[in-house]
Amino acid sequence: MRVTQQDIAKIASVSQATVSRVLAGDEKVEPEIRKRVTEVMRAHNYQPDVRARQLRSRRTGLIGLVLNRPAGGLGEDPFFSALVADILDFLRDHPYHLCLDMVTSEAGQTAIYDDMLRSRRVDGLILVESEARDHRIARLQQDKFPFVLIGNPLTGDEISSVDNDNVAAAELATRHLLDQGFRRVGILGARRGVTVSDDRIAGYQRAIRGRQHDHLIWHGDFGSRAAQEVAQTILADCSRPDALVVLDDFMAMGVVGAARKAGLRLPNDLGLVSFNDSNLCDLIDRGLSSVSLRMPELVKAACDRLLRIIEERPIDGPHRLIIPTELRVRGSSQRMEAA
Repeated sequence: MRVTQQDIAKIASVSQATVSRVLAGDEKVEPEIRKRVTEVMRAHNYQPDVRARQLRSRRTGLIGLVLNRPAGGLGEDPFFSALVADILDFLRDHPYHLCLDMVTSEAGQTAIYDDMLRSRRVDGLILVESEARDHRIARLQQDKFPFVLIGNPLTGDEISSVDNDNVAAAELATRHLLDQGFRRVGILGARRGVTVSDDRIAGYQRAIRGRQHDHLIWHGDFGSRAAQEVAQTILADCSRPDALVVLDDFMAMGVVGAARKAGLRLPNDLGLVSFNDSNLCDLIDRGLSSVSLRMPELVKAACDRLLRIIEERPIDGPHRLIIPTELRVRGSSQRMEAA
């Protein structure tokens, strides 16, 4: 026999209205009561009547996330695995599910956002990897569609966003390499116009000011293979850098592959620092130094804000929320004494 909302209320010793408030994500419900109701629902495999709730609220109960990567570009990328996992963890305790799509081109991205807005098949969107001229943001603002950006909006508009201070984070990573005695520090970023990459390049430039004459900046596509191709060219040059700041751990693994092919040792021949502090950091000897973005905290804040916008609840604090970062130093950036 199907368990009803009234049954859940009776078992949890609360009113049916309280169960409804828990399902709606009402934060005024006391944490202990919310936990008790949630545990009862899980224990009895309670499934709310989604269609009835949608008709009452005119909502789909779906949150959208669209990822732009070439075919096969997500399979090994730990950043997006962590992003999706953290979103799903957050939504477990809320009456929403994740609707995930992937596109392989800018045209495809435009088409899928137009479709989502036209069909209203999701209640709101989480945006990632903003660009200097981000047509998605303009389109969503024009339509007054709920969204939250994980990244830097680069505008004075009141866009709700959650981000790290990527300029400061890259400055910290670069200064660390310089302090370790590396003399020609470069940076490998993504294509021009991707704000997270542009911000980290700005931080790199700020760090080397007064300490290094040459600005050694390279751009490449996301992914390990693309980064390895660029790194092979970088490391083949007679004036190659002796250390690199790399946009993320996945791209850094491509640099590691290129260094091995060139017969270079980490860190004595090439120092490395990257970003995300993913599980890839443990795959090389003595570990890969990486900046932790505190992804679970960042994603939780973004999801909470999006649900508040959808449900027309007030957002606490500024429109742009900055999550602190931390450099996790491992062997790839700490020079060893010659044997």
